Amino acid sequence: GALVLGNNYKQTQALSLAQRRARERIAEYKRLMGDLEARGKLDRALEFLPSDEELAERISAGQGLTRAELSVLISYSKIDLKESLLKSLVPDDDYLTRDMETAFPALLAEKFGDAMRRHRLKREIVSTQIANDLVNHMGITFVQRLKESTGMSAANVAGAYVIVRDVFHLPHWFRQIENLDYQVPADIQLTLMDELMRLGRRATRWFLRSRRNELDAARDVAHFGPRIAALGLKLNELLEGPTRELWQARYQTYVDAGVPELLARMVAGTSHLYTLLPIIEASDVTGQDTAEVAKAYFAVGSALDLTWYLQQITNLPVENNWQALAREAFRDDLDWQQRAITVSVLQMQDGPKEVEARVGLWLEQHLPLVERWRAMLVELRAASGTDYAMYAVANRELMDLAQSSQHGVCIP
Repeated sequence: GALVLGNNYKQTQALSLAQRRARERIAEYKRLMGDLEARGKLDRALEFLPSDEELAERISAGQGLTRAELSVLISYSKIDLKESLLKSLVPDDDYLTRDMETAFPALLAEKFGDAMRRHRLKREIVSTQIANDLVNHMGITFVQRLKESTGMSAANVAGAYVIVRDVFHLPHWFRQIENLDYQVPADIQLTLMDELMRLGRRATRWFLRSRRNELDAARDVAHFGPRIAALGLKLNELLEGPTRELWQARYQTYVDAGVPELLARMVAGTSHLYTLLPIIEASDVTGQDTAEVAKAYFAVGSALDLTWYLQQITNLPVENNWQALAREAFRDDLDWQQRAITVSVLQMQDGPKEVEARVGLWLEQHLPLVERWRAMLVELRAASGTDYAMYAVANRELMDLAQSSQHGVCIP
């Protein structure tokens, strides 16, 4: 009974999150329905879902999908993902046995855990649990968006999501937000969940892009999880300048709204928690202490104003799928470029040991390209900031800077 009620609660919560952005995400829902129809999984007329013509009218009128329509799409998304998982090897991964255990009362899982692992419907149960968990927490179009932007299968997307979910302990943080029912305004709760969803989406995309077909849940969670937990506690020391001020301002806004300090600290820093992934990767490449690499990474970001630049990319308005893909590609490029420059700084021969001095020396050694980049930022600040072509050129400038002093780091 409690498990059923819990699932109903999460589905209602997922609907509220979807409804919040129903108008701005209408193009994504259109693509999802088109994809399901093309694969013979959905009959829009039968389910009373709007046709493309009706969707065009709603877009013109500034309207989105209704709550009832979103409810239908949630169900279809879960069914489709479950079927994709069953056709893959994902449900056979021993690491996912714990997902099966969440389908049963805790006492039952404790007493009969071994028998559960041999259950003849294990694959079906695991697939159902992952599909429900993913769609409830990451949204209706999460899989569709990542399939389109990475070229990976739905099962690969789900496998990467499981890694991200456990690396960042997302279920724990979602529970903390749910526990605030009637203690903080519902809109604040949904904002907090939106931030977790953004972290989940960006991190899942990072694993899909950087690991491709080499994902291993047990290995990747063990490798990234403890280091992210340790570094996450040090954000206050690692961030500097305007980046730190922005993080503290967001944290204070949440605390003032009644959000507990630990939760406010985590959610205010989701974008920085995400950057710990390329930081850990840079630590692996250089063999240097992760905390030192993090200091260098954030110092590079501060010196080149990359936090401001990322914010401008994030704020780019998206009017079609090509722009959505371009915006995600710009973000990907920025991740790789900042990581590459950080590795280059750390691998300098005979540079000073102190991180800021080391970054300063690197910038001096690459002054012509650094000045070109700073001139580009001046132009971006003066412009309206919504021209995708400008960001394509800016990314090229940053790519030139990142590639100007590479030592065994490949920038795609």
